Amino acid sequence: MENKNARHGPGETVENKVDSTTKGPDLDRLEIRARSAYRRHRDNPERLRAELQVLTTAYKVSPAVMEAFKRQFEQELLDTSKPVEPPLETEEPQAELKKEEPFRVFEWQKGYKNGVYFFSDGEPHWICDPLHITAKACDETGNSWGRLLEFSDPAGNKHQWAMPMRILAGDCTELRERLLDAGLSIAPGRKARELLTQYIQTAKPKEFARCVERTGWHRGAFVFPDEIIGPPSAERVLLQTSGPPTAIYNPAGTLEEWQREVAALCVDNSRLVFAVSTGFAAFLLEITGDENGGFHYRGQSSIGKTIVLAVAASIFGCKDYLQRWRATVNGLEAIAATHNDALLILDEIGQVDAREAGDVAYMLANGKGKHRANRHGGARPAATWRLLFFSSGEISLADHMQAVGKKAHAGQETRLVDIPADTGRFGVFENLHGCSVGADFALKLAAATRTFYGTAARKFLQKLTATDLETSRRAIEELIKDFIAEHILADASGQVQRVARRFALVAAGGELATAFGITGWPAGEAIKAAVACFQAWLHARGGVGPQEERKALEQVRLFFEQHGESRFTPWICEKCGGTGEVTLANGDEVECLACVSSGNPNRPTINRAGFRRNTDNGQEFYVFPEVFKAEICKGLDRTLVARLLIERGLVYPDKDGKKAVTVHKPPGCKAMRLYHFTPAILGGVDSEN
Repeated sequence: MENKNARHGPGETVENKVDSTTKGPDLDRLEIRARSAYRRHRDNPERLRAELQVLTTAYKVSPAVMEAFKRQFEQELLDTSKPVEPPLETEEPQAELKKEEPFRVFEWQKGYKNGVYFFSDGEPHWICDPLHITAKACDETGNSWGRLLEFSDPAGNKHQWAMPMRILAGDCTELRERLLDAGLSIAPGRKARELLTQYIQTAKPKEFARCVERTGWHRGAFVFPDEIIGPPSAERVLLQTSGPPTAIYNPAGTLEEWQREVAALCVDNSRLVFAVSTGFAAFLLEITGDENGGFHYRGQSSIGKTIVLAVAASIFGCKDYLQRWRATVNGLEAIAATHNDALLILDEIGQVDAREAGDVAYMLANGKGKHRANRHGGARPAATWRLLFFSSGEISLADHMQAVGKKAHAGQETRLVDIPADTGRFGVFENLHGCSVGADFALKLAAATRTFYGTAARKFLQKLTATDLETSRRAIEELIKDFIAEHILADASGQVQRVARRFALVAAGGELATAFGITGWPAGEAIKAAVACFQAWLHARGGVGPQEERKALEQVRLFFEQHGESRFTPWICEKCGGTGEVTLANGDEVECLACVSSGNPNRPTINRAGFRRNTDNGQEFYVFPEVFKAEICKGLDRTLVARLLIERGLVYPDKDGKKAVTVHKPPGCKAMRLYHFTPAILGGVDSEN
């Protein structure tokens, strides 16, 4: 408010005109209303006199006060007719006009309740608690404009909200819900609601900021909901969201406490060290350019899988950081977006719809949600993210999908790598660090992760952003190269090479955190854990060959295991002509041993798939081409399967060694083209193992 003494001569102030019997009248508000009456009715003396008399009575002041105000207003009117001198460079242009702005924020101002006011014809209207609009923001494309709102709740807690301007479209219900939920009091009524929207929409803050709409890396800095970690920037960066900022990244305790109570207990526990290292590795995706991917700890109930995930979550924040698979696809899409450039942790894969599990694995690993139409029929921008994700469950992704008759593709199992959780000692644990049983060790870890969390991620990022990122990238790539060279065979398939790089990235993340002094582990601990988990995955997988080949061979073998007797007609041998008896040299008739070994030649074959014949090397099978195509290779590429069977010595090729279909003439039949399977198709050991 302006200094009243500046408007009157020495010894003559409006306050001096106040009746001494009154107890502090609200002169500021009286002045505003009196000035408004003077401007409206100065050409009508009778009306002006009546208005001022009403104000004199309402505010309990003497007529002398009103006369002083009147002389002041007349003098101001005369001053406005004088030429206006340009302001000095040190003066703020039109500073006096600020008082005339329709919206004003009063805090601890005499005569006013704290809050935002709208002045109409000098009449103040309270809108809400003090709400300051301190900055405007947009993204790097010049879109997603917003405003930074700052206010305090009734408990004195300060709030900042980078609000997108698009939230002001429509009736602004979402805006008021967000502010009310954060503790801002808003006047009831339609007029107050409209004025609140007008106040925010017409505000013109001078400060500019750059907004981002998700956590993660932005121009070399990492954006958390409440903090930006990185080198000093010429522009301010804000996380702009429609809803309240997530609290899952809030820290508790100190790094030293987390190291002592959580990280130290991970040493010599490969599954714990690997999970924690994966959390640090998630920050490196932006630097190395690696793809999204996940790991899945599979094992029976109550062996400690969820505790391992809780330990990994303690890097980032509280227990709510650990999510559950129990969600819709759309829900998981939204959760993934809030974990951009971090580790998404999902417990109990059995809770997700088995019909959607494979699609969710693809979605998380591909880093992009569904494309949806907007109300105009165009495409809305799809949600995107970059992350690693960690899962657990009693069954694998493939087993979960198989429960509803779906088959997991190699791409899905490559994106979500299945690691046996049981180490063979104490469930997921190998070293109990003085505890007598695994359950006590798990409880100790659970209590520690509920108390100390969120500091490791921030300290790691502070160290990482303080170094040259290109130098860090080269060091990480060198470690990945050494890991692959030492632990991966040269003839490993592309799928194994792809997954091995992800294991190597996790090892690099853990070792880098150790080098930064974050984990307190001995050097090499993260590499040791990554190697143990990689070898466990490789052993459970069945080798280093392509996953599609292994699954194709399993499917082909399964057909013969199920139908080798019932759907294959015995090959009628030429020794007995199909009679089942042969005549010896002395004239005696005996049972044909060839027919006996092949089964009863006279038994009818239902739904025949081909023929079978015993040879000196074992039982061979002859399969009709259509059965091979429609049943044995169902869901597979028939040409690729045929080539694989020839390479593995499971089908006899033609004379050129290329085609799998050869011409045969079963007894009593015309010559026909058949797939001739070797005895190795049943009980043989394929060359991969």
